[in-house]
Amino acid sequence: MRMLLQLTTTGARSGVQRTVTVAYAEDAGRLLVFASNAGRPQAPAWLHNLRADPHVTVEVNGTRYDAIAEELTGSERDRLYAEQAERDPAFAAYQENTSRVIQVVALTPARVGAATAQLKEIHAGLREQLTTTLAAVDAYLAGDAPAPSRFQTLHQHCLSFCSSLHAHHSREDGVFPRLAANFPELKPALDRLAREHTAVAALNEQLTETLDQLIADPAQAQHLRATLTQLATDLETHYAYEEARLGPALDAA
Repeated sequence: MRMLLQLTTTGARSGVQRTVTVAYAEDAGRLLVFASNAGRPQAPAWLHNLRADPHVTVEVNGTRYDAIAEELTGSERDRLYAEQAERDPAFAAYQENTSRVIQVVALTPARVGAATAQLKEIHAGLREQLTTTLAAVDAYLAGDAPAPSRFQTLHQHCLSFCSSLHAHHSREDGVFPRLAANFPELKPALDRLAREHTAVAALNEQLTETLDQLIADPAQAQHLRATLTQLATDLETHYAYEEARLGPALDAA
């Protein structure tokens, strides 16, 4: 199902506010819109407007906020448009039907409020812990210190990270029902985040089990690193989605 938002720009010549409904995609804490105009030869008027004034207003899933529009170019534009065409084949047809390059525009919240800032700070702390844990695994594999010392360091960092991540998600799981009651429009996003928490918890459990096996079987360190790497990838997607979907609503509350 195509995701839609309302985009309000300021008329380049008239100065009048103009609102249109456009398809969007999510990308690392920002929203992307595509100036396809259904493959017509001319770009849509809203693109001309935001080129003159990149300050726009976005309304999505019941949340309204100010944003800054940035037209993307080069390989970044090409990659993101290709991803959108894969998600929605109509966009591949739009590009085939016109000789112009269909522009991709990123919409980034103009103001990071307290809730978003707090989420970003928590995520940054967890990211730092995970990076330190991966470094401890690499040191263990490299044999840079006596085995007991390497294991103790790895054990400490890994358990500390797993504990912090579990505590953070447990707190959020307790808050999500209240958020859903106060912001019904966020329920689909909250449901997705809760499912991701369950998947992350399974990886977290794998980490602790592998860590327990490491003394008897040092080869488990490779499996430990692979699990941490997968977790890092999954968490980056999770962090970006949470910051983009929950932050603006909570900031505006």
